[in-house]
Amino acid sequence: MTLRAAWTIDREGAQAARADISLIKFFGAKVLLDVLDRAIQVHGGLGVSDDTPLAFMWRQARSARIYDGPD
Repeated sequence: MTLRAAWTIDREGAQAARADISLIKFFGAKVLLDVLDRAIQVHGGLGVSDDTPLAFMWRQARSARIYDGPD
């Protein structure tokens, strides 16, 4: 998705890639949270502690979904 958006920006400009950029913001944030959630599940209780970077990463990713706007 990102490569397609970049290609469109190079060929036709940012205005033509608006839909692709919106899809990346929506889908990318969801995939990121899904991957982090699975990693936290694998680590069990350690995944939600501050002993690994997973809890910090999840907090940052969740914030990204909020400030990027509604799904």
